[in-house]
Amino acid sequence: MHILLVTTEEVKENHRYKDEKGYSFRKAFEVLGIKTSTFFFRRKGKFAFFEKEKLTKKFWLAYINKSLIQRTKEEKPDILLLLKADTILAETLCEIRKITNSIIINVFPDNPLYMGKFESILPCHLFFAKDSYAVDAVRKTGYKNIHFLPQCTDPDVHTPMRIKDEKHRFFQSEISLIGSMYPYRLELIKQLKDYKPKIWGKGWQKSNDAEIKKLYMGMDIRGDDKAMAISNSKISLNPHHPLNDIFGVNRRTYDIAACKGFQLADLKEDMHHSYAVNDEIVCYSTLEELREKLNYFINHSDEREIIAEKAYNKTLKYHTYYHRAKEILEYVTNYK
Repeated sequence: MHILLVTTEEVKENHRYKDEKGYSFRKAFEVLGIKTSTFFFRRKGKFAFFEKEKLTKKFWLAYINKSLIQRTKEEKPDILLLLKADTILAETLCEIRKITNSIIINVFPDNPLYMGKFESILPCHLFFAKDSYAVDAVRKTGYKNIHFLPQCTDPDVHTPMRIKDEKHRFFQSEISLIGSMYPYRLELIKQLKDYKPKIWGKGWQKSNDAEIKKLYMGMDIRGDDKAMAISNSKISLNPHHPLNDIFGVNRRTYDIAACKGFQLADLKEDMHHSYAVNDEIVCYSTLEELREKLNYFINHSDEREIIAEKAYNKTLKYHTYYHRAKEILEYVTNYK
């Protein structure tokens, strides 16, 4: 079997890929003995400006789509696996279905109702979404090719990392939040300023709140730095996007668990598919409940460690890219 992965360009930064989904899936399929190749639908390196500049964007989009058709025609992969691939047009997928026997799959990491192109679902033989609400909503319109597939993590990237020397103390915290500044995160942090959480991510320097600027650690972190910050935070805050995660669970949930971090996440309907709430993960439904649990768990290290250990073990047993790769192949087998 041969899988052609359509993913973002694999560009390394500090020995890690900026976006590791393509790398992690490729590695998982290869462990399963499957040949893989990659096609970059989005550039992160020196060619990135072509799809961002107004003068070249239209021509670049046409070039990328034409190139994928040609590449698929030449390689004739058994599976064409798109990882979101939002620059690939529906007509491109329709053309590929006409000229090849490739099974077209899209593993969509966001909520397709919020961030997807609805017309790009139908040309896929299998379309996977992380949110059961979105799956049910789309199925009600008559689409039968959409299926629920939870997010996952790569334990080679997100792994427990303890403080080794003084320079790593920068990543140590009582409470932390890692993620770009979105309005819902900003509002949450405004309500939790008295806890003085450390914040990493893009955009926080743009806040007009002087107190929040003091909480910002001045950088976005990925790879080893991200794992170090999660591993050495007593509590990692994990608020979900209210529109992108309706019932679904974000990837951060699995990343924190893989680092053996303790997290407080807002409760989502799909959480029970992955973890036992209040045993393997602690969730909250209101700001008042979040504050109560922050006050409690910041002073109960033994309970934090027991819960984090359970989530860690569950994640490595059921929620890695290797497990999701196996699930995808099972769907393919049943589809055939």
